[in-house]
Amino acid sequence: MAPQKVIIVGGSVAGLLQGLQLKRQGSYVIVLEQDKSEYRASHGSGVSIGKTVVSILDKYDATGRPVAIPAAYMSAAWRRRRRVANMTWQHNMSNWSTLYLILRANFDGLKSACVPNPPAPKPTDGMVEYRSGKRVNGVSYDRDKGMVTVQYVDVTTGEVGNVSAEMVIAADGVHSAVRQLLQTPTRREYSGYIGWRGTVPERLLSQDTIDYFSNRLNFSLLGGHYFISYYIPTEGGHTEPGKRLVNWVWYYVVPDGSADMKAIFTDVNGKTHPSTVPQGLVNPDVWNAQLARWQPSMTAPLAELVSSTSKPFVTKVIEAQTTTASFYDDHLVLVGDAFTGFRSHLGWASEQAARHAVSLDKVWRGEITMKQRDKEAVLYAQRFILLNRMMGFVGLGWMPSFIRSALAYAWVMIRHYITILF
Repeated sequence: MAPQKVIIVGGSVAGLLQGLQLKRQGSYVIVLEQDKSEYRASHGSGVSIGKTVVSILDKYDATGRPVAIPAAYMSAAWRRRRRVANMTWQHNMSNWSTLYLILRANFDGLKSACVPNPPAPKPTDGMVEYRSGKRVNGVSYDRDKGMVTVQYVDVTTGEVGNVSAEMVIAADGVHSAVRQLLQTPTRREYSGYIGWRGTVPERLLSQDTIDYFSNRLNFSLLGGHYFISYYIPTEGGHTEPGKRLVNWVWYYVVPDGSADMKAIFTDVNGKTHPSTVPQGLVNPDVWNAQLARWQPSMTAPLAELVSSTSKPFVTKVIEAQTTTASFYDDHLVLVGDAFTGFRSHLGWASEQAARHAVSLDKVWRGEITMKQRDKEAVLYAQRFILLNRMMGFVGLGWMPSFIRSALAYAWVMIRHYITILF
């Protein structure tokens, strides 16, 4: 049976997948979100919508809004050669904002351009609160009462507060405050490369470029760095041709601590950012130099797409991993990126978060124990850390690193099956 009262730290996709599921099961759910804005900035980031996300939306979504744009193919270009590989590969791609706004509409009735008329609560729904602008700065556990208390501060007023519940779900991302408060050993490392990112409304592109990117996930290999590009909905949820966005990510090697790294992550105002330079703040001289250097090596459609991007942004590609998921006698659990943050090559963060929601539901129903759930979460994290690395290494041409990761993946699976058999 689902807990009667649950606190979720983090009001992004991972927290909302958990929160919507619990709401539908009658729990009283309080979300504490550090960002004070109701409409979270996503930069138009693309996300992959896997089968577990689809299953949760099929079961609990009442908006009826399409969340993703389906595509049937995966293709690859080599420098200026448009198609060197093409295969059938069914997948669904979305905009982070579209998924977030659909979940918010279902969870607490947030109105948006994506969902202007949120659905009314169902008679069996539990009560919910979405508290924006609340930065968590403490957690404690009363073993006798079986209650976890979360302390927080309002980021606007400085007012402090606390709330207690029998269950706390930490879904506060790769930089998780809860994980740090618990002093959980975490491996966090820079991958050795960054991701330039952007989106372009398809109406601004030529018909040739529109057709080139349609109905596929497109890899553009440039020899030592690569692009991935695909269609996503707009932040308003438009999925119809003519109103979509083309999303791209450019994985580019930059040594940590180098002069290039410093220049890229110093914004137009001279401020140095630790991991992301947001849209509108990228130094145009840095971006124009990057584009001028590599645009001649691109296919014509890719060159048009990237040069049409008005507000690119840039992030460091990192991964973060801990192997302990549950704390306080299973009254607190880390989920989503708070547990493991993958490199972004597969766009699979939302699928991991959805799997964590489904596995916790199995715990509430008595189908598995929390220990079994945690073991499954660790295995999944190990697998997809390696799969994301392998995808990135192929694109970057780092074949020795790919082989090492492939062998590590094989060993992880061999150990798993040995454990099952014996």
